[in-house]
Amino acid sequence: MNESILKTKLVNDKRIFIWLIAALVGITIIYQLRPFLDDEQFMWISIPTYSIIPGLLTFFTLRLAIKLRHVNSSHAKAFAIFALGSAFWFIAEQIWQLYDHVWSGDPFPSEADIFYIAAYPCHIAFLLIYLKPTFKKINRNVWFFAIALAFSFLIPSLLASYDDMQGEDIFPTSIALAYPILSSVQLIPAIVGVMYLIKKPSNFSWMLILFGFILYNIADTYFLFAELDGSYYDGHPVDLIFVYGFIFFIFAFYHHSKFINIFHDKDTLFSDKVQFETITKFGIPLTVSIVCMVILITLIYSTFNEVNQDISANFFFGIVTILGVLAVVVITINKNLSRLVKMRTSELVVQRDNLENLVEEKTRQILKSERLSAIGELSGRLAHDLRNPLSVMKMSLELIKQSPSDSKISDSTITKRIDLIEKSIDRISHQVDDVLGYVRISPLNLTNVSLVEVIESSLSKINVPSDIEVSIDKNDIKINCDIVKLDAVFINLIVNSIQEMHQGGKIEIKISEKDNFVEMQFIDSGNGIPDVDIKKIFEPLFTTKQKGTGLGLASCKNIIEQHHGEISVKNNPTTFTIHLPKMISSLSVKN
Repeated sequence: MNESILKTKLVNDKRIFIWLIAALVGITIIYQLRPFLDDEQFMWISIPTYSIIPGLLTFFTLRLAIKLRHVNSSHAKAFAIFALGSAFWFIAEQIWQLYDHVWSGDPFPSEADIFYIAAYPCHIAFLLIYLKPTFKKINRNVWFFAIALAFSFLIPSLLASYDDMQGEDIFPTSIALAYPILSSVQLIPAIVGVMYLIKKPSNFSWMLILFGFILYNIADTYFLFAELDGSYYDGHPVDLIFVYGFIFFIFAFYHHSKFINIFHDKDTLFSDKVQFETITKFGIPLTVSIVCMVILITLIYSTFNEVNQDISANFFFGIVTILGVLAVVVITINKNLSRLVKMRTSELVVQRDNLENLVEEKTRQILKSERLSAIGELSGRLAHDLRNPLSVMKMSLELIKQSPSDSKISDSTITKRIDLIEKSIDRISHQVDDVLGYVRISPLNLTNVSLVEVIESSLSKINVPSDIEVSIDKNDIKINCDIVKLDAVFINLIVNSIQEMHQGGKIEIKISEKDNFVEMQFIDSGNGIPDVDIKKIFEPLFTTKQKGTGLGLASCKNIIEQHHGEISVKNNPTTFTIHLPKMISSLSVKN
């Protein structure tokens, strides 16, 4: 899921959220006209509301089910079942409107009750099918909490219904008891879904669906107590809560339809690709908004409608129960969110620390492995390279021993053999120094010195052939450095340049500064470095010389980097460039 698509989805979610709030506020404002209108006048609001909105819900649900069927989604069946339940709602509402406004009488149970009851199994089946992928991920405590919360709705509703239906026939009593029982059963998976939404970020449409079910169940309980108490009338605040639930469903299915068009994903709501903090961004603001609107509506109706003056204790008990349960849900959500954020933050801190330690340990292991590997490879090369000078030294000593007793050291033959021994010792010493210089990385011993003086000191230790001219830029700059280590770098670079100029030439050393850095360039007029070798020239053990160890330039690179600097090389002419900070703190030295 690329970034542009995620941005498109987020913009789409925010736009739909704004329209949802606008729809809720709009219908709420319209319903506030009820205290000022009589039944016949308000009929022109209630009939269109309960005809158009349930009709739109059935249309959007059926359209979504068809779309999901076309993309072979496993959720098509679930939405088809919900569409059937929505159709039952729509039919029940129209029958209710006919009995309320056209036909005389208000029978119980009526045909509308049959369709209302038939809608519950459809919606329960929808929730169970949709939640099936999460069953293994949901803790048993969540199920116990959901069942306990549903029972808090069921027990007072069931007792009040049974008490009201005493002396009635079995069939109407069964219908009356079926309402609170089925409503509570429907509430259980809805609460489980909300808890899952808190535990794992999910899709915006899934949140709206769950909130729609929670609102519908609250309205169910509210309506039951209003009916039993005799305080219900057309345009009662509970009607508005039912409408809220329908609107939530409509926007949920519209959003899910748009979601399919963007992602072309057949199982989007539970896809791991959807990582979206739905409950934080939209759930809590919606919950607070709805609670505020319901409380405001109840206060308005209590003030302006005389019916509310005769509300009995049972009705107040029902209202207190509903608000109490809603408060428990909100507090539980908020508590779990806070706990989840703390847990997730702690997990991320631990993961970060573990990763940092792991990276540091792996880096040390890699460096150790590289050095051990280099030492292992070097051992074989040293065994070969040291054998020749040692053989020369041994042979020269044997010949010296075999010389006549009256021979003097000043004899040309003896002198020649001693020179061979001396050169062989120098060669061995050079190779051993290269190895020790690469393997041993000791702390820097920093001193503030003149660069020109260090370079001149290095030159004094080198036997420069007469046919090679060395020029040093007199632009003297003082820097903080380890004199011994930097001296080794300069000697190595100058000696390498001399060895590449077999017929003489020129070495030019330039010094310049920029800001807090100094730049040194070692330029020679040699033949240059082959292009195939120039990228590997600082690698350990890489050498083009028969007598070299391949550690000289690698050691130079280590020393420069230990000084927080950089070294590079280029051809035409061959130029080694060093960048070093003029001031380096002993606390920041790399070991």
